[in-house]
Amino acid sequence: MLEFLRQHWVYLFGALLLHVLFAAVFGLTMIQLSRNAPQPQLAIQAVVVDQSALAKPAQDRAREQERLRREREQALAAEREKALEEQRRLEEEVVRQEAERRAERERQAEQQRRVEEERRRQAEEQQLRQRQEEQRRREAEAEKRRLAEAERKRAEEIKRKQEEEAKKRRAAEEARAQAAREEELRRQLAAEEELMEARGSSAMSQYAALIKQHVERRWIKPPSTRPDLDCEVRVSQAPGGTVLSAQVTRCNGDSAVRQSIETAVMRSSPLPQPSDPRLFERTLLLQFKAED
Repeated sequence: MLEFLRQHWVYLFGALLLHVLFAAVFGLTMIQLSRNAPQPQLAIQAVVVDQSALAKPAQDRAREQERLRREREQALAAEREKALEEQRRLEEEVVRQEAERRAERERQAEQQRRVEEERRRQAEEQQLRQRQEEQRRREAEAEKRRLAEAERKRAEEIKRKQEEEAKKRRAAEEARAQAAREEELRRQLAAEEELMEARGSSAMSQYAALIKQHVERRWIKPPSTRPDLDCEVRVSQAPGGTVLSAQVTRCNGDSAVRQSIETAVMRSSPLPQPSDPRLFERTLLLQFKAED
């Protein structure tokens, strides 16, 4: 009720003013009737009047008063009808506005409901998109992990194969190297055996005697040479017999004897070559004795 009064106080106030106006018009009409009423005659006046003459104005006044009364009643009726019509119009306006406000409230409520429904739909769609995005992210991560695991296994397999291939290559290389070493060892053994056989033959003694004779022919013995002279000299030669160095390693003679032996060796370059190339030695040990 209070809410209705707060919302429609303007129209209610207007209706109240119409009722007040209606009452004021009615009061003014009554005041006017009282003014038009005939004034009362003083009791002390005495007039001789023709009865027939008096009867006619009284009838006229009665008719006039009746006409005025009917006009007032008509005016009052018209005012009442107008006030009622205005009241009905105001009430209809109130009802219309109330209907419009109710329709507006319903429209706003419907709009709010639609907004809430749209907001709820958008929220649900957002949640759905988020769930789908999360699902896609999890699937992408799972695929990434799967690919990484597959790549790791592939890399491990490649590494394993490479290691196996490297192991096989190393084994093959080691086998080849071992075979080569064994072959080289056999060749060296065979060469050494041949060399030992050659050195044990008369050709080696002939080669050593040939070099010794070649050097001794160029040795000029100094006066200080002892009768029991026994010296050993180390000779380094290049292929072809070119003497590279000569050094007395052991000798019971003096420095002049030592120097004469080294000089004789250097003069003997180039040294004679063996008949068998296998007998060639880069380093030779030659013996020098006085009796020789």
